[in-house]
Amino acid sequence: MNITVIPGTNRTGAKTLLLAKQVAEDHRALGATVDLLELDLGAEFLAGTAYKQPTPGIKGFVDRFLASDGVVFVVPEYNGSFPGVLKLFLDMLPYPAGFDRRPCAFIGLSSGQFGGLRAVEHLQAVAGYRNAHLYPPRVFIAGIEKQLTPEGALSDPKLVQRLKDQAAGFQQFVKALRP
Repeated sequence: MNITVIPGTNRTGAKTLLLAKQVAEDHRALGATVDLLELDLGAEFLAGTAYKQPTPGIKGFVDRFLASDGVVFVVPEYNGSFPGVLKLFLDMLPYPAGFDRRPCAFIGLSSGQFGGLRAVEHLQAVAGYRNAHLYPPRVFIAGIEKQLTPEGALSDPKLVQRLKDQAAGFQQFVKALRP
């Protein structure tokens, strides 16, 4: 099984990448092949021709997404929604193949008290509109700065277990949908 984990920002020093790496390890521990798809998108993604005439760089990112059996989005909340770089990437995915019947799981994080709830709900609306299969159990992490040790690991064992449980359940979900 090939799981793609997408840290939903390209912001330098973001906690999202630290969390995404832990999520990727949880999936590897369960036997999945994992592609950590960091959104280090080049200026080529901003070209007016990017969607209709993708460059090899754009095609590489898109092909990695399309190769997944399931996708886990680790989504920070920026300005009440998900980051623009994630939307830019999603807009490059072909229709309908990008999301159509693709299993997707969601983890939200924020500095504030709602743990990225709005960001995840906005992203789920986009994925649902594109006919993705949305895995119902979501994980929200509020006050992310307080949840991480100085080394970048999650400090709350209950939260660590919730992420492991989500990974196990999501892999079962993917297997059930893609035998």
